Amino acid sequence: MRRFLVLALLLAAVWQIGSAGWIHAKAGLGQFLLERAWQETLGGKGDVEPWPGAVSHPVARLRMPRLAVDHLVLEGLDTPVMAWGPGMAVGEGGHHVLAAHRDTHFSFLRAVELGDRFELVEADGRRRWWRVEAIRVVDSRTTGIDLDGVGQAMTLITCYPFDAPVAGGPERLVVRLRPLAPAEEARS
Repeated sequence: MRRFLVLALLLAAVWQIGSAGWIHAKAGLGQFLLERAWQETLGGKGDVEPWPGAVSHPVARLRMPRLAVDHLVLEGLDTPVMAWGPGMAVGEGGHHVLAAHRDTHFSFLRAVELGDRFELVEADGRRRWWRVEAIRVVDSRTTGIDLDGVGQAMTLITCYPFDAPVAGGPERLVVRLRPLAPAEEARS
């Protein structure tokens, strides 16, 4: 009986480690496979699926030089999309909302500071620089994000806290950015 218990615990541990490793492997592999599709998209081929049956396609590239961040961004904010990279939706007024998992693509948000600059390159080749103007933690049960009500802004969202033992709690880290003026962009 004792050997069975030890074997069962060992198998459970291997399963848990394998599951955690798969999440990170999927996140890394996704960015690698998305790169080809992104290059074709920039080359004018439209929305290019990164692999047959993909749940989404790249629509932007998010860079943050201070922390050496460079992520391809996918269309949509659904959970299956975020397994492969940050997801994005854009409102009518130009509000860009990006969401990603706290333990993969948006793990760097724990080090973001007010005033940090981000570059967003969209599928049509447009480049725009953004500056962090607010960082706050909200309760997702009482606070929503209005995709159409903010105008020109970018909001980055991930689960919070970063070191919570169980993912998917109600708290979210919300990082709000505003576009830089052309003169400020030139200095970026």
